[in-house]
Amino acid sequence: EYLLPSDLSKEILFLSDEDFSDGSLDFSDVEVMVGQPFLMQKTLMDRMPKLKWLQDTGAGFDAADCREIKRRGIVLTNSRGVMSCSIAEDVMLKMLFFARRGREVEQDKKDHHWNMFGQDQWMCKCYTDLYGKTLGILGYGSIGYEIALRAHAFGMRIIAFGLDKCDDGLLDAYYGDMKDIDTILEQSDFVSVNLPLLDATRHLINDAAFEHMKPTSMLINVARGPIVDEEALYRALKDKKIAWAACDVFEKEPLPADSPLWDLDNIFISSHKAGMGDTWTMFIGRLIERNLRHYQAGEPLENVIDL
Repeated sequence: EYLLPSDLSKEILFLSDEDFSDGSLDFSDVEVMVGQPFLMQKTLMDRMPKLKWLQDTGAGFDAADCREIKRRGIVLTNSRGVMSCSIAEDVMLKMLFFARRGREVEQDKKDHHWNMFGQDQWMCKCYTDLYGKTLGILGYGSIGYEIALRAHAFGMRIIAFGLDKCDDGLLDAYYGDMKDIDTILEQSDFVSVNLPLLDATRHLINDAAFEHMKPTSMLINVARGPIVDEEALYRALKDKKIAWAACDVFEKEPLPADSPLWDLDNIFISSHKAGMGDTWTMFIGRLIERNLRHYQAGEPLENVIDL
């Protein structure tokens, strides 16, 4: 509520997730709903006969009943872009954590150990620099762009896969065909997965994909868990097919306590919060305000999903 100006918020009913399941509330006059995609189910839409537009508060919409939304002719918009800056910074952190041996450095601090990795104090080569390394971006939308913007500042070579034509000047190579993903994997020192979860992308990163990656490379998944085959990921990390991985998303969330991934030393695990910096609420507030004003004026909405 605090994100929206008073002239808009006074006409909005603010509810918790639990309120949506309260059958005693009358939603018969609701034309617009803003909420999480898992709420966008037939049972709730049945209570909103005048519903015309659903605003997803996330980028992903695989949890919504898209078939029912399409059948009813309801417009679905998402919030792609609002977490892009925060996710991009998260990806840079994880690349640097690997490249600068963050886990070892932190352990040295805990152990009170002045560690030069067995080298001369003044002539050592302790870390990997991002400069000159190749970053492969799978999924070049708003998140991919923000990652590329930051990686470009580090002097990285950037190659990407995406479906839309791109000429933003940040990329050294751009591929628009799924068959070219293997080429990206083969060339990359770091691979960032930013794709939507579709039938074509489920388990896209599997045993065969890891065979195309360098043994010194790192995989980063900040998209959707099922895009990466977790059993294949475990094998690739355990057998050193790749050097490192950083996953913010998993096939089952929360990641079960008995998952063998927890026990590997060469993976960075975070709990689906890569985009939860301190700017995304500002960006989503601005997006929702713009779209509400578009709706009131009968103008086209932003971020419409083609169902």
